[in-house]
Amino acid sequence: MPDGIPAILGAGGGEHEYGLVLPVQWETIIWTWVIFLLLFLVLRKFAWKPLLAAVEAREKRISDSLAKAEEVQRSAAAIAQKQEAALAEAHAKSKAVLDEARAQAEDFRRRETEKARQEADGFLDRAKKEIALEENRARDTLRREVVDITLEAASRVLGRAVTGDDERRLAEQTVSEITARRAGAKRN
Repeated sequence: MPDGIPAILGAGGGEHEYGLVLPVQWETIIWTWVIFLLLFLVLRKFAWKPLLAAVEAREKRISDSLAKAEEVQRSAAAIAQKQEAALAEAHAKSKAVLDEARAQAEDFRRRETEKARQEADGFLDRAKKEIALEENRARDTLRREVVDITLEAASRVLGRAVTGDDERRLAEQTVSEITARRAGAKRN
């Protein structure tokens, strides 16, 4: 075995004995602590503050980003509400326009129907007046013919010519008889 190994591994007198406990080296422990404290002080002075500042800056950026995200979310919600309100308003306006158009169409239909009814009534009144005029003309023509036929029949029955006074009296009598017959026929 090499010379240094039994001394490192433990105390023992023989070549064949190896111990499990290492000897304490105070010099190494002291130097380790001195280096650790120096390194700690150097890191604290030069590295710890920049690291903490970087971590704090990152935390601030994250919190700012979260705040901005919440603000964007609130503004998006507000915009969505405005859009919904605008949509509801547009829907209400379109419904009002449609209702107004329906009312105008109904009013137009009613006016045109009334106008057509008035025109039909006027046409019917004119037709009735024309029929009444034609009926009166036909009656007058019929009366004249009846008077002529009556005068001719009277002339043949009497065997003489009928004078103007006779004609007038006979015509009036015949017309009144015919009128009385019609009045009696209308009553039955």
